[in-house]
Amino acid sequence: MLTRILFAILIISSVRGYSQKKAAHKVNAIGISVPVIWNKSEATFYRLGSAMFPSGNATSYGINVNYLRTLYRGIYGIVGIGYFRQAFEIVRPFDYDSPNNFGYGTKSYKYDNVQLLLGVGYKLPVSKTFFLKSDIIYNHYSSFRQKYISTSPVSAQINHKPIGVGRMLNFNIGLHKNISKRICFGVGVILPLSTQWNNDEIFFKYDYSNDSQQIARTKFSVGTNITCTYNF
Repeated sequence: MLTRILFAILIISSVRGYSQKKAAHKVNAIGISVPVIWNKSEATFYRLGSAMFPSGNATSYGINVNYLRTLYRGIYGIVGIGYFRQAFEIVRPFDYDSPNNFGYGTKSYKYDNVQLLLGVGYKLPVSKTFFLKSDIIYNHYSSFRQKYISTSPVSAQINHKPIGVGRMLNFNIGLHKNISKRICFGVGVILPLSTQWNNDEIFFKYDYSNDSQQIARTKFSVGTNITCTYNF
């Protein structure tokens, strides 16, 4: 993880050094972005005292509104808020709401979240109409709705509990085009550097473990981001 963080910092530093030869370009904008992230994740549960590590692939997505403000030359700060649905396709036991809550397992589970983001980035003009943007963004996810789909032929369980789902540190880089003096569109790549998911009490806790209630552990993830910004 440290290597990837240093690599991201190195890229931003290199971009900054090259762009110092160019004229300063201010960035003050309000934008809408639609991130889509693919993940391969695993979880832990225990069967007769033996640890099991089921895994699966899933796609998560959201939409957020953000505000960018110039800090120094091409360097900008960014803050934002939005909605993000984090999904996991992992088969594992869970506490289904029924008189007999044993024997049920998830086919998948999803968290509807309020997403808060904060970061810093750099803008590099490459032509009159195109420019590159790279940034490091910290994301915090707080769930207000959870959906658990069972492997059994029963209705999905939907809860409305406040859960701090987790956090993610991303390195983003993308190519953007000015459509007019005020409006630009862009497409980028999302490279998660660090991801931490918290516990969910719907998963069974075992006296001899401390990881059986963790929502998941991300083994690999990558995504894309479509943005539209209004400059002022």
